[in-house]
Amino acid sequence: IFSPESIAIIGASNTAGKVGHDIFANILRGGYRGTLYPVNPQARSILSVKTFPSILDITDSVDLSIIILNPKLCVKAVEESIAKGVKGIIIVSAGFREVGGEGLEIENRIVSLCRQAGVRLVGPNCLGVINPLPDVSMNASFARRMPACGNISFVSQSGALCTSVLDFAADRDFGFSKFISIGNKADVDELDLLLYLHDDLNTAVIILYLEELRKGWEFIEAVKEITSGHRPTPVIVIKSGRTSAGAQAAASHTGALAGTEAVYDAIFKQAGIIRADSIAELFDFANAF
Repeated sequence: IFSPESIAIIGASNTAGKVGHDIFANILRGGYRGTLYPVNPQARSILSVKTFPSILDITDSVDLSIIILNPKLCVKAVEESIAKGVKGIIIVSAGFREVGGEGLEIENRIVSLCRQAGVRLVGPNCLGVINPLPDVSMNASFARRMPACGNISFVSQSGALCTSVLDFAADRDFGFSKFISIGNKADVDELDLLLYLHDDLNTAVIILYLEELRKGWEFIEAVKEITSGHRPTPVIVIKSGRTSAGAQAAASHTGALAGTEAVYDAIFKQAGIIRADSIAELFDFANAF
């Protein structure tokens, strides 16, 4: 997912302003070092790159599939991606768990397909993934700005907050090692990424934006090892939902239910996580570490 040698963009578009166009354009503009395949049965080419009717029509192997389609079409795209042999999938589209009903059913179906195949899934309802390191140079997101390269990794449930953080970081000349929007975190969640980033030699500090946690003791025990065990890594968090308006916004955004703040304060304290009260404070802590 973070260092793919080839990417298929399923739902790539010729229409500027559409997410399928902007993500494809951002990967091209960012100087991605691998091979990029736009998938769209209605177009011959996108930004002068030949398109394929289906991911199954690509003759070479594909590592990562990025899907930007209506939720009802995503199941087939996931099935075809798995059949193609991809090892990672990012679903950017919204309309899943956060709307309930059929959207939640489709999300659960996709997660089941991925788990049966041993494929990891980021999203759905996310901004995408950015790896600015020079040997990858991948902006697989619909944030136009490619951040500078650095040693801070950022994980967020909110795509909108990601774009704000990118602007803030650019103004302060901050660099990132990895930049991940997890959205509904149907499969890959913050704990998976904390464990991965702790082992990532290009990451010295991890910062998180959370709307809710779905794991309790497992999260505390694992993160305690990250923050105070072998090769400790500082973890700094900013969490929404301190007010009733914030909790409602989180629930409508990713289907998250913000829990009691005292509980989260206790979880963070036991895990050795530092809690920041604002984006500015988040970057002050990250800069210090």
